[in-house]
Amino acid sequence: MTSNTDDIKPGAAGPVRDSGKLSFREKFSVGTGGLTVSLGNQSVRTTGQGVLNMILGINAFWVGVVLAIPLLWDAITDPIMGNLSDNFKSKFGRRRPFILLGAVLMGITFASIWMIPMHWSDAGKLAWFLVTSLLFYTSYTIFSVPFIALTYEMTPDYDERTSVQGYVTFWNRLGEMTYMALIPLSAVFIAWRYGYEESVSLTTEERMEGIRFAAALYGGLGMTLFGMLPAFFGKERNYYLNVKEQRGKRDPFWQSAKLTLRNRAFAILCTLAVFTIIAGIFASNMDWYLLIYYLSDGDVALGTQWKLFVTIGYAAVGILGIPLIVWVTGKMTKIHGFMVIYGMMVLNAVVRWFVYRPGRFDTTLSWGSVEAAGASLGAIFQSLIWLDPLTGGMFWIGVGVLGQSLIADVCDDDEIKNGHRREGMFGAIYGWTMKASFAISFVMIGVFLNAIGFDPGAESQLPETYFNMRVAMCLGAAGPAILCFILLQFYPLTKEKAEENRLKLEAMRGTPNLP
Repeated sequence: MTSNTDDIKPGAAGPVRDSGKLSFREKFSVGTGGLTVSLGNQSVRTTGQGVLNMILGINAFWVGVVLAIPLLWDAITDPIMGNLSDNFKSKFGRRRPFILLGAVLMGITFASIWMIPMHWSDAGKLAWFLVTSLLFYTSYTIFSVPFIALTYEMTPDYDERTSVQGYVTFWNRLGEMTYMALIPLSAVFIAWRYGYEESVSLTTEERMEGIRFAAALYGGLGMTLFGMLPAFFGKERNYYLNVKEQRGKRDPFWQSAKLTLRNRAFAILCTLAVFTIIAGIFASNMDWYLLIYYLSDGDVALGTQWKLFVTIGYAAVGILGIPLIVWVTGKMTKIHGFMVIYGMMVLNAVVRWFVYRPGRFDTTLSWGSVEAAGASLGAIFQSLIWLDPLTGGMFWIGVGVLGQSLIADVCDDDEIKNGHRREGMFGAIYGWTMKASFAISFVMIGVFLNAIGFDPGAESQLPETYFNMRVAMCLGAAGPAILCFILLQFYPLTKEKAEENRLKLEAMRGTPNLP
């Protein structure tokens, strides 16, 4: 990790104005942190739901509770980390030391979560999961809050900010392609190791052995290795400006948090994130349960293979949709891009109602030979399940590319009003809003599954149970999308206003000089 003297520094080489344009190398390298953020944000919750409820048979309500508590823990750690990062001073900058440390800790703590003692009671297993996941999410906060803040301050250009978030979201979507693979990957590996022809024959202990092997790969490669790259290649362009503005004084925590929450544009963005995440989590969890219990007769490995295909499809369409959204926002605005996405969410809810029905998923997926793989691909095509990611794959781009890009504009607006750069606090509170939404969603899912009579130990569920799952999957996505579309009409920070703010800032305190 190079010293921050390599970064943009006022007075370094005369009055050379920073155009805001970034190199491909910098955007690509910093973007890799999106993979670490995605795996950290998704793998514990998704794998935890499958392991605790579907493999270990623990009650869905208590599973939802232990999945929610670590996310609520972030209500404390995220803002503290944001304020600490905003005020931190070192020759390596205020973000990068934490990014490096957090990436290493994430890999270690993620592997520890799945070392659940199998001879313990359900309460003991839940306690192990809760304690280790709290340690993991603390490590995740150390990495993610400074990393997200770094992406906000990389450029002052309105459209280039969207491009930066496009690279981050590209890697984020690659993470989405892989996090659902942890359970089926572990099952395939352990079946091969012990000579089983089908993973359905695995014992619970063997399944957990496979989970631990896969988790070590995910933590070491996906989280630690890729998470370290932004620390080495990212540049903190606002570091010296922030030091100059603060004049040696720390930005008090409570004052910083209060001013952040008072920003109207930011409050609207946080509300959009809440509605979007609740919609997405309800839809993605209900389709997983339907694929396993309604359409695969309770076969967790088979149903997760179908879910993996859907997840990969969502990630692929999302990746292809990134340049489209960047292009749309360049021709129009980020708000127009949001409107396109929410319109697609409503269409996707309608499509899902007709796709997730019995009779489309009767073929057992097998990949042991070229012929079997061809038959499986044919079954996937005939099932029409590909229509789901085709219409819904741009779902998360709103929160990833556009929401984060808009917050970079909000940071400029806040600096004009209050005189400090607070990317860390804005990123922390926005991140906590998203995590709290995930937590609320998982509790809601647990309550909902219990209320409709879902029993993970039963060979089949009641017809009305499946019907209620389908209703929740569709209406749970369409309703919040419509609310978001309406809320966008009140967003105050237009493209014109954002560009006006940039000119005001340059007039107030100048621009960083290029090295």
